[in-house]
Amino acid sequence: MNESTKNMLKGVERIANTKASQYTTQRKPFQGSNLFGIYTLMDSEQEVYVVYSFDTHYPMYIHTNGAWFENEDKFSPTTSKHLSQARPTNLTVKLSTRWMQRLANNGYQGIAKERILTGEPL
Repeated sequence: MNESTKNMLKGVERIANTKASQYTTQRKPFQGSNLFGIYTLMDSEQEVYVVYSFDTHYPMYIHTNGAWFENEDKFSPTTSKHLSQARPTNLTVKLSTRWMQRLANNGYQGIAKERILTGEPL
């Protein structure tokens, strides 16, 4: 985990990974073992809740604009376990890692604009 991520997680509640699904479903910030969920404020109207495995390069679940998104790409056996441990009880829309990263970094409006301008499929 890089220093920037460590700073983001200062003061965030530490939990056992077995409780991650409860925190994810309730969109509560948490820090597990190589698994964490945090909020990012895109602008005054858009807040994004993201659950990551290991660091910010692999967003697993994202909640924004009333919808849940799930990373559909396989990464490692440990990350697959994290996906199970942190799975929200809500239905999800599956996206690639690339689009999940864009959503985590730019928000829903940001990727909608990009998709409209480029015509690139999700």
